[in-house]
Amino acid sequence: MNRICLICQNVDCKNRGSEELMKELSKRVADKSLTDVEVRPYMCFGACQEGPNIVLYPEKSWYAEVKMEDLNDIVDHLCGGPDVKRLDKIDPSLKDLIYQLLDTGVF
Repeated sequence: MNRICLICQNVDCKNRGSEELMKELSKRVADKSLTDVEVRPYMCFGACQEGPNIVLYPEKSWYAEVKMEDLNDIVDHLCGGPDVKRLDKIDPSLKDLIYQLLDTGVF
């Protein structure tokens, strides 16, 4: 099953470095030969104040306030390691709403 790393590219997340995070995460995924992982931009998750935001789908892990130094732990998760609990900061009701949208194929 393919997994998707969605990285918010709306203005707030971009101002906090999401473009650079997406480039670096794409590079690290390729370096690890994670052929089942696709890194993609996403327009907005609606948690602008918590950005940059990354959602791993279909496993439904949401990482907020991601910084470059967090990418090693996120890549470890993609390689089968544990969720990065310290980055799980989003209100559960917003998570549920976004996950429902993603479940319908809106991405």
